[in-house]
Amino acid sequence: MSDDGFRRREFLAAAGGLLGSASTRPAAGAGEQLHRTPVMTPVPVGERKQLFIDRRFIAASDGVALNMNPAQKLGIVLDSSKEPWEKGTGGYFRVIEDGGKFKMYYGAFVETGHGLCYAESDDGLHWTKPALGLVEINGSKANNVIYPDNAIDATIMVDPNDVPGRRYKLFRSRVTNDAASAGVYASYSSDGIRFTEAGRVLPMWPETSLIADWDPRIGKYVVFLRVYVRDRENQRRVGRFETDDLLKPWPYRPTDPLLSPPSPENIPAVLSVDAQDDPHSDLYANAACIYPYAQDVYLMFPAPFRHFSPRRQPWFRFRPGNDDGLIEVQMAVSRDGIRWERPDRRPYFPMGLPDEWDRWLTMMGVGMVRRGNSLYQYYWSSGRMHDSAILRPEYDEVVGLKGAIGAVRQRPDGFVSADFAYTGGTLTTPPLAFGGTHLRLNIDTGGMGTAFVEIRDARGEPIPGFTRGECEEIGGNFLDTPVRWRGKADLSALRERPIVLHISARGTKLYAFQFPAGPPAAQG
Repeated sequence: MSDDGFRRREFLAAAGGLLGSASTRPAAGAGEQLHRTPVMTPVPVGERKQLFIDRRFIAASDGVALNMNPAQKLGIVLDSSKEPWEKGTGGYFRVIEDGGKFKMYYGAFVETGHGLCYAESDDGLHWTKPALGLVEINGSKANNVIYPDNAIDATIMVDPNDVPGRRYKLFRSRVTNDAASAGVYASYSSDGIRFTEAGRVLPMWPETSLIADWDPRIGKYVVFLRVYVRDRENQRRVGRFETDDLLKPWPYRPTDPLLSPPSPENIPAVLSVDAQDDPHSDLYANAACIYPYAQDVYLMFPAPFRHFSPRRQPWFRFRPGNDDGLIEVQMAVSRDGIRWERPDRRPYFPMGLPDEWDRWLTMMGVGMVRRGNSLYQYYWSSGRMHDSAILRPEYDEVVGLKGAIGAVRQRPDGFVSADFAYTGGTLTTPPLAFGGTHLRLNIDTGGMGTAFVEIRDARGEPIPGFTRGECEEIGGNFLDTPVRWRGKADLSALRERPIVLHISARGTKLYAFQFPAGPPAAQG
């Protein structure tokens, strides 16, 4: 399609059909001409960054596809090979940033049981395990253990909505045969090291780490956890609920008898496998989070679990059963944390080879941190399959680790991009209501690609002074570059009316756009 292919009629027809948000004028009276041209409600973007994780900002396109961008593996950053009190890391952990320091809370098999340990870092790649002096192991408190047992699935959050004495909140499972005491227990802390127990908040055990966060978009706490459907092989799903207070009993729908662990009868499920997945699979863990650097971006890194079966794999005789198998990490996206989609079923990063530490099983930890031009995320592998099963005996001791945590690097905002064909393509946004003074892009044209931005009015007509022909060519790889038309970037004169971005590019990946206030800084 030519660069001028979407003008008023074509743009409105495509945009109205895709977004479903068009409205029409009331019926005309006698002697009046009937107007049926749809007028779309502008999408409010303000000054916040906006990501192309879905089609929210694509009203029409030609030669453009949304693609997930896998992360780059960086190797092991934490293991248990040097500490005598650690016998291996578990699969559940969270990384947070607080006060300029990165903090990792990870489950581990320690001398005293299934414990919770702590590590810290200044750069996200080099981690130390400080001596906390809390738990005595083998006659010494010089270790990094916070809880010595019943805490391998513990998860931490920093609460921006509570008093300083309860800034840190911790949730861990207590597994007993007594229904009156089993379940999830909450604790709180001012420093993230010394915790005070608040009591049981859920009388069910989700069997994996749960994730709790404050969601400022809705003004509530949100909890993601595993829920089960026991009568089928696709039993594990991701559940979600909201609450006003994490330290008081959580809402759930009781059943008689009360199921343990939770089921969709107790807590609604928001993500499960579907017809595109292997029929003998389910979702083991979720690693859901709110992306803090953009508006309305919720990310999840679920771990699809493909089950082996002796009936399907006759050679599998070492530990037969349908609960052994391979686990990898994928990515899911959402605008509200409730409606999720997986834009791509490829792994978010590749599984290791048979002689590498992260073969057979990978699970993403919760949280991400930014340093410079990189986002760091973290994942765990045991080098074995689920429940420490081995694929074949000859692979068992090749690696020698009993679980480790590795890092991956992602481009800021780079999880999904609108990719323009090498031969060229166009992308037209719906009308936008912006609040800043200029336009900036996170974009990579490479060396051979180019990009141009034309600003149009809500009817799809180019605005003089901001046409494609007046736009300065964008070429190169930028995390945050301003767009200029004949040397000018100021859009203040357009701020009172909806505008449409029409982007024409070739060989380009477009990740995000933003209308910040203030003078446009240098390209970055």
